Amino acid sequence: MTSSAWRTGRCTARWGLAAFAIAPFCFAQAPSKAPQNLATGLAVLERFAGTWDVTVKTRRPKASVMTHTLTYEWVLGHRYLLGDSGAKSDGTQDLDMLTYDPQTGNYPLWIFQSSGTSLYLPRGVWDEASRTMTWKSLPTDVVSYATSCTFESATTERCSVLVKNWMGAVLLEQEPVAIRRKP
Repeated sequence: MTSSAWRTGRCTARWGLAAFAIAPFCFAQAPSKAPQNLATGLAVLERFAGTWDVTVKTRRPKASVMTHTLTYEWVLGHRYLLGDSGAKSDGTQDLDMLTYDPQTGNYPLWIFQSSGTSLYLPRGVWDEASRTMTWKSLPTDVVSYATSCTFESATTERCSVLVKNWMGAVLLEQEPVAIRRKP
């Protein structure tokens, strides 16, 4: 194989891998039964915007309490909320991204942790009556998760996080509570 043929093959392989990696994002998701318009959907996320003092009680795998300040601000043309935990009391840091997908009517959430872990929770659902956002896995997902955050008031958000492996063993159980700072 000549040097130029090898480079062409390597370039083709890269593009093939890139196409394979992004292909799932290029196809539209099945629409939900009643998607909201974009402005109405993004308005729901305004509840998260601002600066919050957060206390996270972890029950499993090991009992602990962690605190941090979480700030959510609008980015990318007011289409995404970027959350930054800053340095947590355990020395870690998270970045979150929230948005509204008008095609599905869902609120996807991306979580990037300083440990190198990243999570994508695509099926966030808002319930206006209970003022609760819930992200829940499908029965076919390898890891089972259920995360819900209820806005008890304009200044208090109470969440629950439960993650299980494919055998039903609890991997993570947490109860975060966030108190909004006054501007």
